[in-house]
Amino acid sequence: MTPQNEENPYLPQLRKALHEIGVDSDWLATAWTPSQTLNTLLSPFELVVCRLRGFNLIHLHWVYKFSWWWTRRLPLVNKVPRWWFAFMLWFANAIGFRIVYTSHEPLPLAPAFDDDRAGRRPLLRRSRVVITITEDAKRCLSEFFGVDPKLIEVIPEGAPALGTAPPREDARKQLGVPTATPLVAMFGHLDPYKGVDLLLEAILELPSTTELCLRLLGKARDSEYAMKLDDLVRRLNRQGRDARWDNGVFPDEELNVLLSAADLVAIPFRWITNSTSLRVAMSRRVPVLVPDLPELRDVPAAAVFRYDHSAATGLRDELAAALRASPKETAARVAAAYEWTTAWTWHDVAVATKAVYERALQVAP
Repeated sequence: MTPQNEENPYLPQLRKALHEIGVDSDWLATAWTPSQTLNTLLSPFELVVCRLRGFNLIHLHWVYKFSWWWTRRLPLVNKVPRWWFAFMLWFANAIGFRIVYTSHEPLPLAPAFDDDRAGRRPLLRRSRVVITITEDAKRCLSEFFGVDPKLIEVIPEGAPALGTAPPREDARKQLGVPTATPLVAMFGHLDPYKGVDLLLEAILELPSTTELCLRLLGKARDSEYAMKLDDLVRRLNRQGRDARWDNGVFPDEELNVLLSAADLVAIPFRWITNSTSLRVAMSRRVPVLVPDLPELRDVPAAAVFRYDHSAATGLRDELAAALRASPKETAARVAAAYEWTTAWTWHDVAVATKAVYERALQVAP
């Protein structure tokens, strides 16, 4: 499997579940040196080593490890990473590997190549089977790239693995949140596509009589965006709002505390294909607020608070409505969300993925 990504729980849980049903896997790490460019150039050697070890299938999930960031502003040279990636796919096929690709998004949320659409074409051409997490992602992939829908298998994520959470009252004390004040939370990589700034601006527009606390948990990797978020948090503080954010990575224990204390998780995506954060919040039985993006159509309407993302006040108005929702309405949404996120176990995912592997190995080169 590549890339080696253990920060996101998806791949570790998939590998563990596959191992339990008899599928051996290892990382195609591409991490021989501190240089990502050099590691990428050494990938053919690593592919040969893996082939000699008996591996016959590559399951690729993201392509960011094949990007050479320093080439971005160099005309023509910036195309080389994409060409090298296409060569590596050809080379992998030539030495006997079959490729399965899980498309977590039709195009990467953060650019990987000079032209990510062109960079995807050889990958989709070389892949024996393509996996998507949702039906809408399958539709998008087919429309964007003309992939035959028969080559695409939809395999949802398994239920998130959750650690031990403290009691709600203890969690709120740790966060300094009064017992009766609604707590709005957001967590994960706080990147522009997540719409964190949209949430902060919506809270700034709420009437002063709307009580709430805000806690953001996670790192903004873009320095300019981090400055923008920091400024918005300061504006909320000057307005008298209890809003806090430490720009940094966080351990699972902090996330467990946050979700135990939260009354609402708001994730106002600008664009998205699939969200682990969304599923984690739902599995913790925390109400979730999301936009009405077509990519989120697979999420049952009864399981979330959903706002009109095309309306200027859509987020602000639905945020206020969610905070006013009755305990009965909130409980119904939480129950529907939990049922949806736990519909597939990781064992189910592993069984379906194993079937895809077997299919890929049977397809003629």
